[in-house]
Amino acid sequence: MNCVIIDDEPAAIDVLKFHLSSIPFVVLKKTFRDPLDALEYLPQHKIDLIFLDINMPKLSGISFPKFLQNPPLIIFTTAYSEYALESYNLKAVDYLLKPIEFDRLLQAVMKVKQLLEKNSTIATVSSEKPADISEQTVFIKSGSEFHQLFIHNIKYVESDGNYVTFHTDKRPVLARYKISEVLELLPKEYFTRIHRSYIIALKHIETVKKHAVVIDAKEIPISSNYKEGFIAMIEDMGKKRDNKTSTR
Repeated sequence: MNCVIIDDEPAAIDVLKFHLSSIPFVVLKKTFRDPLDALEYLPQHKIDLIFLDINMPKLSGISFPKFLQNPPLIIFTTAYSEYALESYNLKAVDYLLKPIEFDRLLQAVMKVKQLLEKNSTIATVSSEKPADISEQTVFIKSGSEFHQLFIHNIKYVESDGNYVTFHTDKRPVLARYKISEVLELLPKEYFTRIHRSYIIALKHIETVKKHAVVIDAKEIPISSNYKEGFIAMIEDMGKKRDNKTSTR
């Protein structure tokens, strides 16, 4: 797996280089502090994965992929959790919050490895079709216990300080997590943050109102910080479904 790092902070590059050196199937080809240099390099070389910072001078990581005709897979690396929604729209494989721990990085890289292996055996994989999550689970530590939750059963996550409650179709599970940590655990093609205290599952939305979404008859507020991006995402999903229907 050939990769590059694009980050304007030398210390952040050094951390990634150190971690990646321990993963035998990853080959770090080059690092860039200037994203414009990377734009010149990438079309001329076979790169499978970009570790891409978001907050950079000249060109942000969110805008960067728009200048590539066929961008490689992307893992965003940033100190800011509020860009998660944009990463969803760009179909990033993962979204890592700095400081990046090795185990979390390895988890993201394994996702890329699985995608590359799948794409090599199936030539026509639709980039619009999300992976089947009917059997995917996540282990949530609650006190001294670990609860295995089916991802498709999680309806929304509610934060209260340093604790969150996973609301599922069976039972609520209280756990000591920051909401930004939960956002990293859950697949971004199925979950999005609409408020500093709420992450919701897109498949469980019943109604989108002006300032709230309804899930299980509960109105969950949409904050002004997330509203524009969330509504744009919902409208985009509607257009894609309309297009699929019209081509049948």
